[in-house]
Amino acid sequence: MALPTQTIQAIAVSPGIAIGRTARLTGPAGCLEPEPHKITKDEIPAELSRYSAALALTRTQLVELRREVRDKLRAQDAEIFDAHIMLVDDRTFSAEVEKGIREKLFAAEYALYLACEHFAHVFSEMPDEYLRERAADIRDVSARILSNLTNIHVHGHEIDMDDRRIIVAHTLSPSETAGLEIGKVLGFAVATGSATSHTAILARSMGLPAIVGIPPELPEQLSAEDKLIVDGFSGKLVINPDARTEEAYRLKKAEAGQLRSQLERENELHPETTDGFIVQLAANLDSPDKVAEVKRSGASGIGLFRTEYLFMNRQKLPDEEEQFEVYKKLLVACDNAPLIVRTLDVGGDKFNTNIYRTSEENPFLGLRGIRLCLHERRDILETQLRALLRAGVFGNLRVMLPMVSSVREVIEVRSILGQLHQQLDAEGKEHVSNLSLGVMIETPAAALMADKFAPMVDFFSIGTNDLVQYTMAIDRGNERVAYLYRPSHPAILELIRLCVEAAKRHNIWVSVCGQVAADVYMVPLLVGLGVHELSMSPTSIAVVRRVIRSMSMYEMEQAAQAALGCSNATDALAVAEALINQRAPEVVNI
Repeated sequence: MALPTQTIQAIAVSPGIAIGRTARLTGPAGCLEPEPHKITKDEIPAELSRYSAALALTRTQLVELRREVRDKLRAQDAEIFDAHIMLVDDRTFSAEVEKGIREKLFAAEYALYLACEHFAHVFSEMPDEYLRERAADIRDVSARILSNLTNIHVHGHEIDMDDRRIIVAHTLSPSETAGLEIGKVLGFAVATGSATSHTAILARSMGLPAIVGIPPELPEQLSAEDKLIVDGFSGKLVINPDARTEEAYRLKKAEAGQLRSQLERENELHPETTDGFIVQLAANLDSPDKVAEVKRSGASGIGLFRTEYLFMNRQKLPDEEEQFEVYKKLLVACDNAPLIVRTLDVGGDKFNTNIYRTSEENPFLGLRGIRLCLHERRDILETQLRALLRAGVFGNLRVMLPMVSSVREVIEVRSILGQLHQQLDAEGKEHVSNLSLGVMIETPAAALMADKFAPMVDFFSIGTNDLVQYTMAIDRGNERVAYLYRPSHPAILELIRLCVEAAKRHNIWVSVCGQVAADVYMVPLLVGLGVHELSMSPTSIAVVRRVIRSMSMYEMEQAAQAALGCSNATDALAVAEALINQRAPEVVNI
């Protein structure tokens, strides 16, 4: 029986409007828990051999899947499965499986399951959202290996669609997404995942609207006859809409498509306010191969390059030469546009035994970012800084330190840089003599001490994701307190104001590289507070540029002051919403 007409608020992860019937995937995805079958010591070689054969077959399948994705979509989308192949090749992961077989005498299936859950749990506790989403990739690959171990197809769902439909599922893995026939899919509505999940990335590449965060019980309740509207702009899911609502969404879909095309044609225009102020719009980047996408967006440069991805899923850490070549390649590709590189920033848990020497109860408050590099792995920091100093001669390089909370940390890094300059001089290796150094403002301590940090650095980069989390004392991955995760809270705005005022007094500039930089409602508040640069996904730049070009700096400053005077996040955000609705109402629906 069809469900009654209703609207559910979820989270938008891929823009667009999809209207159509349901294709539900109700089976569980991922590595299902097998029976904990025990083996004898004599059976260990056979189990190890079975596991090795399953790994080899899995690798072959992933190489083929990568080829198919490259042919169907874009070359960079195939990189998702490079990460999957790296996991298959990862000795740390396989060693954990083999340990379960050799020491715990479990059959290969259950040893694989234990290893999968161990590493998936570790990644799910990471402070960085992108890293947390890699737990889904671990389960995806493990499910494929398990399928090959058992010769039972447990990886993925069989989908039989007679026409184009909206896929509804509790979980949708990258492999399942890539395996779909694009011509038969209108969009996705999934219970799990986020904007940084590989499934969301593939949806955006396919040009298909997608939302995550629907009620987990909903896929079981829907039938093939239920009609849905997926609003990939607002995150709404409309179930069995009435005729008037459906017609309104069809009109919205047509208008959004026209506006998106128009905005992309504005990439050559400056992000300049109506009264003549320029706001720099930079791009966040996690792969050197995506610089072309950054340039197409009209970005002023790269405001955040996440170097931790050089360290993931590998037995041996990247040495100086490997890192030097990556940074050099990026700087040359940037063609003298600014490149801001963040030094290694991973949470305090043991996702890579080559980095961590101890695991931690609470990685969000533990040895992470610059703390880890200064107090436990100074060797990693020194290697990275040497590579950066050498690469700096090839372009406009800036380096920022993550998770600072003490001035002493900046002093220590400055001291290390001085020593490295002497080393490179003695070795006769060319290097940049005056490296531009900044700090990330992610803790309330750093924001409150901004006046002390400012004389010691060249810029601030505000990481709003963590700043909101630590200021509001919430786990932003915990749905039970998600309602408190409000970047427009006056307390957050006040901390940003303190940073901007300190920067002005010491003649340095301020960037925001967290998710709010791409939030059209937050943009007027950030710019009005005096932030000089906003760094975001390249796909978000066109919309933010339109917002900035639609209003004056004076209007945004007035809005920011009004928001600071509010007593709660809702009222503060309403100030920005009123300005957006007055000056740039067209961006609300994209």
